[in-house]
Amino acid sequence: MSMNVLLIAKQSFKEIYQSKVLMNILFLGVLLLLLTFVVSEFSYGVAEKVTLDIGLGLISLSGVAISLFLGSRLIVNEVENRTLYMVLVRPVARYEFLLGKVIGLAAIVFLNLIALFSLLLVLYFALGGSWDNMIGWTLFFVYMESLLVLVMSLFFSLFSNPIISIMVTLTMFIAGHGVETVKETHLYQKDDLLRGFVDFYTQWLPNFDKLNLKNYVLYNKFLPNDWFLVASGYSFTWVFVFIVFAIVLFNKKELT
Repeated sequence: MSMNVLLIAKQSFKEIYQSKVLMNILFLGVLLLLLTFVVSEFSYGVAEKVTLDIGLGLISLSGVAISLFLGSRLIVNEVENRTLYMVLVRPVARYEFLLGKVIGLAAIVFLNLIALFSLLLVLYFALGGSWDNMIGWTLFFVYMESLLVLVMSLFFSLFSNPIISIMVTLTMFIAGHGVETVKETHLYQKDDLLRGFVDFYTQWLPNFDKLNLKNYVLYNKFLPNDWFLVASGYSFTWVFVFIVFAIVLFNKKELT
């Protein structure tokens, strides 16, 4: 990794870390987790399970929300602030600029998730919960899910405006979580058109349901070790694909 990429990543991280956007998201996340604690108090006998269930869901939504916002606005903000032009007139390649920005934003998303996850663990252990390695794996895949949303929204923002980028990415995110459920329906078995579309989606577009471990954590289900390897490879592959597509598109984009 070149020094230019690292410098841009560091600067991007510093800019967002010092902005009020991240603080507002973290503040909202803390309030939601505290609300989770209150709700869990009304769940007799399974308070720790309810806390973990709702908490992990809220952390996932927080990661997706911040990734959508940051990814869709990345290039737009740089163009509006004219900082992109000041960077590219120097000996900095476009791919270095884009990679640096993505790494910086990925670090911000990670910081957000770790902060919320730490608070969730405090609540979970205070209610009598016990550690399970599946909890750690769940956080890892929540982060990979957020990272994938980040690079997807960045990619779509390169040939559309931020609103459309958010809408398309969010649609794919929701669809990616629902395709496996659709396969269990009677309509999927009977409708050839629907079955063809769902099968096409699962093969050629990101299947976010592959990264969802929440039910396995809550119900102590067993997963073989090779599953984690395959799922990790799957998520890294899609992140890599969208980064490559974004770099190719960014290199051809007219910056006006």
